[in-house]
Amino acid sequence: MSKEKVPFKEEAQRAFSKGDWGKALDAFQKHCSQEPKDLRSRLKVAELLERLSRKEESIKEFQNVAESYAEEGFLLQAISVNKIILRMDPSRKEVNDRLAQLYTEKYQEAKPIRPFPPIPLFSELQEQELQSLVTHIQSKTFQKDDRICQEGDAGDSLMFISRGEVGIFKKLPKEAEMWIRNLKEGDFLGEFGFFTDQRRHATVKATGECEVLEISRDGLNKIIEAHPRIREVLYDLYKHRVLDLFLNISPLFFSLSAAEREDVFKRFRVLDVSEETVIFEGGDPPASLYLIKSGEVEIFIQKPRGEKVVLSILQSGDFFGEIGPLFNKPRMASAKTIRPSELLELTREELEACLQQFPQIRATLKDISIKRLTRMNLEIFSQKKTEMVRGALV
Repeated sequence: MSKEKVPFKEEAQRAFSKGDWGKALDAFQKHCSQEPKDLRSRLKVAELLERLSRKEESIKEFQNVAESYAEEGFLLQAISVNKIILRMDPSRKEVNDRLAQLYTEKYQEAKPIRPFPPIPLFSELQEQELQSLVTHIQSKTFQKDDRICQEGDAGDSLMFISRGEVGIFKKLPKEAEMWIRNLKEGDFLGEFGFFTDQRRHATVKATGECEVLEISRDGLNKIIEAHPRIREVLYDLYKHRVLDLFLNISPLFFSLSAAEREDVFKRFRVLDVSEETVIFEGGDPPASLYLIKSGEVEIFIQKPRGEKVVLSILQSGDFFGEIGPLFNKPRMASAKTIRPSELLELTREELEACLQQFPQIRATLKDISIKRLTRMNLEIFSQKKTEMVRGALV
């Protein structure tokens, strides 16, 4: 940008910060005449026109900016602007239909030389489905360090980031809050609560000023009734996000990058296992490693007289079955589900491929497994010693 163009924007920002709306508007308009693609500044023009009670001019400018955002593929920003228009004039319902039409056309016409930025969920929807979704969305603005939602809160809405960036944090047992990842414009959150227990499963904080579009659970359910495919699209995205988060907090895969985790969980097979199902028994040949996505699994040994000794009860986030394939030994204990469970299975061959590709996993797995093996041997020895004492007394 040349030097003669810069002062207009700087002058506009100074005047705006002082509350001199007329001067700020004049300077922003001069800047926008030189930089018509600066949509953020054009938004300021529309905002200032509203502040100066020039409603019709303001709405027209907001409409132009919304169409520009939609034509560039920035649907969330366009939706946010449309919400401002509807606040100013609720009768202009047609703006959402036009927006959905523009977005659908642009997505279908996307060219390889300038990839159109697809938004998860939105880019999978047809025009009519998109129109239904847009009408139920509300816009919210947050400042840096604001908590957008708190882990444990009611999870009764789905949110999309239309501007800015947010951080996702998760509480772990015996640890402080752990940063998981940042989400940027186009990303969404809140799907965990929607598909599970209607609670927030992470804390979300604004890393700077940001804007979030929110749709309530009731609103989304109404849309899903009319367009059931939305649930399918959302559920596919949810399953992908769940697995990524699950591997992120697992001690086995904590050290991997997002791309590396993506490569790892492609190797897993998801199993729905009913209650009281034996996964494997002591003495079985080594096969798969398992991660518990949901449910509970009991690890136990069987005493010579058939009595069962429970070694541990494992829950969501735990893994088991690694000792056999890692050390090439038969199963030393048995595993059985206590209640209906969803397990992620990694076969011996896929596990070995992962260990070859990511040596750091082998070191972590071996360290954890040796500790488990030691505890198991101590338990077995203790049981044998007790049997010997009882035998001597008899």
